[in-house]
Amino acid sequence: MAQKRIAIPKDYNYEWKTAEEIINNMNTEVNFPTFGTGTLAKITGVTDENTYRKAHELWLKLKEEFNAEAKTYVPTAYNSKLGSVGDTKRREVLRACWWDALSNQDEEDYYDITSIIEVLHDHETLETGKILFGS
Repeated sequence: MAQKRIAIPKDYNYEWKTAEEIINNMNTEVNFPTFGTGTLAKITGVTDENTYRKAHELWLKLKEEFNAEAKTYVPTAYNSKLGSVGDTKRREVLRACWWDALSNQDEEDYYDITSIIEVLHDHETLETGKILFGS
């Protein structure tokens, strides 16, 4: 009797770099570093392609600001517009702070957009350090 093989999802390594790659893979089962195994659409509950485009646009702004902030970031100053806390090379950014500082999206999109960004990018190593997401 032949044994049935179980497909093991591959690890997500932050390889989806464009909105189109994200949209094309939203139903691909992978193992996300923080959120475990599943599809992006199932974990976030979002299937609207336009919401993924908005999330990607906001992510690019957040990534740019996160990297720029590292030049002057002082952990004990507690004055980060992104709500950064922690060491420069491993900072947690607070969702409400970075949303208020960078987003021009409708508040009704807040949860969907922030969920997409957090699933795709939590613990990603950027140019100036690792980004973590807090509430």
